[in-house]
Amino acid sequence: VFEQTKAYTMERQAFGGSLANLQTVSHKLAEMKTDICVARAFVDQCIAQHADHKLDSATASMAKYWCTDLQSSVADRGVQLHGGWGYMWEYDVCKHFVDARVQSIYGGANEIMKELIGRSITNPTK
Repeated sequence: VFEQTKAYTMERQAFGGSLANLQTVSHKLAEMKTDICVARAFVDQCIAQHADHKLDSATASMAKYWCTDLQSSVADRGVQLHGGWGYMWEYDVCKHFVDARVQSIYGGANEIMKELIGRSITNPTK
């Protein structure tokens, strides 16, 4: 979604230039890119822990809940930056927006992930 949104905003012309040249839009792109990079680093850390058989369920739950919420957030911002076009099925960003919504339910609802994380904090020995 990010790459499609970046390409769209760089190509789309408004107010005498590309949308990407507008400060508000470039700041949104910067936020999206930063969020994605931070999440990717966390997931990479989780993969390394898993490979070493050191990934605990609380950390795995954090990765699942955080990344699926981020996916929805990035898709939402992508739709917003596409304007009316982002809400049309002909654009992939619309399909990604719909697909992202269910990710917080698959593999255990994010509320369950938060419950597991919370239990690991309040009852660490159980």
